Amino acid sequence: MLSLGALFGAIALAAHLVRDQLEALGRGFVERFGIAGMFVGTYLADAFSFPIPPQFYMLTAISAGGSQIPPMIAISVASLLAGCTGYRLAGRLARFRIFAARLERTRPKIDRLFDRYGYWAIAIGSISPVPFSMLCYLSGLYQVPWRYFVTLVLFRVPRLFLFYALIRLGWSQ
Repeated sequence: MLSLGALFGAIALAAHLVRDQLEALGRGFVERFGIAGMFVGTYLADAFSFPIPPQFYMLTAISAGGSQIPPMIAISVASLLAGCTGYRLAGRLARFRIFAARLERTRPKIDRLFDRYGYWAIAIGSISPVPFSMLCYLSGLYQVPWRYFVTLVLFRVPRLFLFYALIRLGWSQ
């Protein structure tokens, strides 16, 4: 909750202090890269922990004006595809000896977590401040069953819309 409040506060402060510059940035980004740029940027962020998070693309869409539906669809779809990419990639990495030995030492903790909490372990993880890409990689590394991983991915969309709502609300202050 603290991180969500910080996001709202940072957007509200930025909207108050540098609104004109952010509007110019948003319009420039949307004109130059469009929805495809938001899609690719979000995909890179959520598949490979690229340092520019999806919230940046939400802010550019909001500050540029116009319809918010296409950008949010692009950001959501890119994030879901990126999560699946991270899961698959990490699952392949888990087969290498360098990772396998370490994973086997820590696997009992993960297995106990799922035995005790099941889907709730994923649900709680998906709303935690842990980055989505890291949750996807950890799910793949520990070979979390696909049904649990799908739960994580499905929780991503409401989380994105929560971020969007906070950014939109902060922008309107």
